Amino acid sequence: MSSPRREHYDIVIVGAGAFGLASAYHLMQEDPTRSVLVIEARSRPGEGSMGASAAMVRDVFSSRDNHLLAKSSIAFYRAIMQEHEELRGPVPLLDLYGYLWLLPEGRMREYLGILRESAGSIDAAALTLDEVRSCPGLEATPSRWYEGDGSAPPEPIAGGLFGRNCGAVAPEMLAGFYHSAASGAGVEFVFDAVAQRLSFEGREEILLHEPSGRPFAFQEHMSGRLRISQVSFGDGRSVRADTVVVAGGAWSSRLLDPLGVASACSPRPQQLFAVSGTVVDELLAWQPPVRPIDAPSGRSRFPFVILPSGATLKPIFPQRHIWIGGVDTVAHPIGTREDPGRDGRLDFDSAALGDREAFGTDFLPSVSPYLPRFDTSGVRLENTWGGYYTFSPDGLPVLTEEPYGVIFVGGDSGSGVMKADSLGRLVAATCAGRSEARLYSGESYRCDRLSLQHRAVAPERIIL
Repeated sequence: MSSPRREHYDIVIVGAGAFGLASAYHLMQEDPTRSVLVIEARSRPGEGSMGASAAMVRDVFSSRDNHLLAKSSIAFYRAIMQEHEELRGPVPLLDLYGYLWLLPEGRMREYLGILRESAGSIDAAALTLDEVRSCPGLEATPSRWYEGDGSAPPEPIAGGLFGRNCGAVAPEMLAGFYHSAASGAGVEFVFDAVAQRLSFEGREEILLHEPSGRPFAFQEHMSGRLRISQVSFGDGRSVRADTVVVAGGAWSSRLLDPLGVASACSPRPQQLFAVSGTVVDELLAWQPPVRPIDAPSGRSRFPFVILPSGATLKPIFPQRHIWIGGVDTVAHPIGTREDPGRDGRLDFDSAALGDREAFGTDFLPSVSPYLPRFDTSGVRLENTWGGYYTFSPDGLPVLTEEPYGVIFVGGDSGSGVMKADSLGRLVAATCAGRSEARLYSGESYRCDRLSLQHRAVAPERIIL
């Protein structure tokens, strides 16, 4: 761990993931005179759950808020890719090849209703059953879940919804852009440093219990009295701050809970499995019957596929792989396995979170009913890894500000990368004391719409 260059900062950001990096970037875009420190438990930016994610982007949401936040961020990523040659290839920062939801009849009607309600804002189109059946090896009407199972078979596919402003982001490139730009503007980064505790220590006007260091309760009702002033590291060092932005993803509650700050968010394990083989090659060669997206060849490409079972398939064209993904809500408990305060380290290991046995026992049975050839020797498991998705109760991000100088941003519900730029702008506006932020796409967005105290959003109905 390198040492912070100052004893005191205007703003300390905990976490150099998608939200923390975007926040640091936009804070300096607004006011380059600020002193900003970013503390990251890993060795590089974006190396936590951001780097272990599928890193997909879409603006197909039932919630108008989610749609605006994602659409604006995607537009920003496209813009910086056009401005910076190094972000255009050979693997581009943003690669739009579409999302394809394969839907049973009931959800097909629901999603088409959402599309109609968007009044053209969502760029998506319905596919008929015959059109989705052109996908190689797809079984639209499965007969069973797995061999010997006597329960009702999975729901048959009735059609599909193809989202066009959807695809993949290269997370290491996005993290690199934000980190480089923020560093160049004066943001200080300290890596391999765990923020272990936020405290009121160091402010003489605050009365504290001894030896706990907790404030007397009555001071909560004294306007402006309580302010967090100290961020302590796991190795015993500390810095002082006027404002602390907690953007620690799955580990945020470890800092917030002792302060009595509720995030209303829960981290859940997410695993990814890279597979290859003849079945994969045939799928990657499929040209779905849709208008091509950003394709120099003029041909459509295999999209990101969401099966009715919830399993997802992401194409990795250069390696001829498909990543099979899913959120583990049953086999593993809510929460993280790591203790970020122990020995001053965070022992997050994305490879260790990937369970090779779980591919055959927990995830493949969600794929093979619809793609039976995945249950044969035609598919090889090449690699597996995992991370965390932090879910809010309604599927929208949380941005909440406490009166004593703590801002929490998180609860991305598996869509942090795709909304990061918008959330970074909202954090910067909140730190500046403004009630609204201007998104990249031009819309003005009220920050407290995502707060817990004044939340004004409709629950999201399209969550992967």
